[in-house]
Amino acid sequence: MRKLKQPATAISQRLVRKGALVEETYHLLGNWKEDLSFDDNFNLTFQGSFRSEGWKKEIRTTLHRRFRVLADAQPLITLAKKGYPLPDWKYCLHFWIAVHEILYGTFLQTWLFPEYQSGRLVLRTEDAVHHVLSVWKSINSDSAALSEYGAVRTARDLLRMARDFGILEGDGPAKKFASLQLSDELILYFCHIIAVEEKSSSRVVGSNLWKLLLLDQDQVHTHLLRLHQYRKLDYQVAGSLVELTLPCANAFEYAERMAA
Repeated sequence: MRKLKQPATAISQRLVRKGALVEETYHLLGNWKEDLSFDDNFNLTFQGSFRSEGWKKEIRTTLHRRFRVLADAQPLITLAKKGYPLPDWKYCLHFWIAVHEILYGTFLQTWLFPEYQSGRLVLRTEDAVHHVLSVWKSINSDSAALSEYGAVRTARDLLRMARDFGILEGDGPAKKFASLQLSDELILYFCHIIAVEEKSSSRVVGSNLWKLLLLDQDQVHTHLLRLHQYRKLDYQVAGSLVELTLPCANAFEYAERMAA
C-alpha cells in the first residue's frame, strides 16, 4: 500500500515545532485569492493580527513552507472559502499534513496508531522519544542525528500537534486519545483523497492511510458498508476482490459538493 510522500529535501523540525496552526491556516485559505501571491494573501488576511512582526514572520515562513505546492491543497481551500465548520475542517487539514509531512505522518502510522490499538490510556513525551530517535535517521538521512534534547522536544511537539488536531486531548504533560467524531461526509471525503493517493478506488479500504485517522481495516469496512446501505457510494466485496465507486471523480469535486 501507498507510503507517505517522501520530502525532496531534508526534513525541517520547524513544521512540527510551530504545530498545527489550525485557525491561522483556516483564515488564510478561507480568504485565499488565486490571483495574488502567497505573501500578498498572507498580508491581506492577517494585517494587524499578530502581536509582533517577529511572530508574524514565523507564522508566514511556516505556512509558506507547508503549502509550497498549493495544487494538492485545493480541496482544503474550497472548504475553507465556503466556510466549512472549523471543527470538521481541522480533520481535513490534519490528514493533508499527515500525508505531506513525513515526520508527523510517520509518527501517526508507526507509533500513535499502534499505541491506540494496544489500548494504551495515557501518553507522555518520554514514551515517544525512542520512536523519534529510531525513525529520524531513516527519514532524514542527510541531516545530523538528533540530540537527546532535540528528540525530547520533537516528541513533545508531535504529541501537541496531534492534540491540536483533536486526535489527542489533555493540556498537561499527559495526553489521552480523544473520541474522533468523523461524519459520513468526512469519511467520504477521505475516501476520495485516499483513492487519489493510492491511484485506485479499490485500494481505499486496505490503505494504510486510514491509520492517520486511527481507523483499522475492519472499521473502514464497516463505514463503507453503512455508506453503501445509505446509497452514498457503491461498495462490493467478493473475497479478496473489492470494487468501490465513489460519488465524485476526485476530492476537489467532492469538496465542492460538501461546501454547497
